Amino acid sequence: MNNFPKKQNILLLMGGISPEREVSLESGKVCLQAIEDLGYKVQTLDPDYNIITSLTELNFDIIFNCLHGSWGENGYIQSIFEFLNLKYTHSGIHASANAMNKLKSKEMFRHRKIPVARSYSLDETDGKIQFPIIIKPINGGSSVDIYLIKSQNQLDEFFEKNQSSLSSFFAEDFVDGVDFTCGVIGGNTTHVAEIVTSGPLFDYNEKYSSNSAKHIIPANLKPNIYEKMREYALEAHDCLGCRGVTRVDFRYAASGNGKLICLEVNTQPGMTKKSLLPELAKYSGISFNELVEWIISDASCGKY
Repeated sequence: MNNFPKKQNILLLMGGISPEREVSLESGKVCLQAIEDLGYKVQTLDPDYNIITSLTELNFDIIFNCLHGSWGENGYIQSIFEFLNLKYTHSGIHASANAMNKLKSKEMFRHRKIPVARSYSLDETDGKIQFPIIIKPINGGSSVDIYLIKSQNQLDEFFEKNQSSLSSFFAEDFVDGVDFTCGVIGGNTTHVAEIVTSGPLFDYNEKYSSNSAKHIIPANLKPNIYEKMREYALEAHDCLGCRGVTRVDFRYAASGNGKLICLEVNTQPGMTKKSLLPELAKYSGISFNELVEWIISDASCGKY
């Protein structure tokens, strides 16, 4: 781990105005404790639409970004940091925006030969869909508002209930397999975690509300598939232009010919007590405090 000078003044952003506010507050709480334990000066900010005023009135050296979801990790807030010439953690404007936009990131993955599921626009579904499918927000995270659709009747019901917001969703083929994830820390991949859930989806409830999801590290995979996930994780991180730490999610079906797809790159991975990145780091010999200190040491500006 890098030996970063102490006595830096850290501004920890947590909470915010996205649907993932509660997760952000939990991440911020444990990161705050770590930053204090490491001996840094730290203050917190729960930002709203007056964030520019807040940032110009406060005195600090580095922003530790613990925001999750839209606005906090879609490039918007990163553009504010860059405009104000502030050092901040995690990825920059374009990487954040492209990772948050699932259609854009999948297009970039395909270009780099990273396997993804076939996707559909919800306004062009007639005769094209083979069920089951997953419907997800185009811009979103933490598995909020995802739906497993198994029939045309279920799809019609979804359309009826979400007429006013259909343009914010897309659909992709559902791979009936297991979820896996791999962290990237400073250009190096962690081990791969296998996520065992009680239902077919690793959704918001499984991630944060229940205790039913189990994390198996290292994942129970054939060595060639295991290493392929690590290879794809780094490739996905790099092709989006990500910086700092990320977490790359996969779905794999071992049956048949074995289907592996990359789901998404998380540019602001959760740092809660149930989050996977800190657990993967710990397995690699990196304590939570060491991980937080590395993230701080990687803070910079000018990462468009």
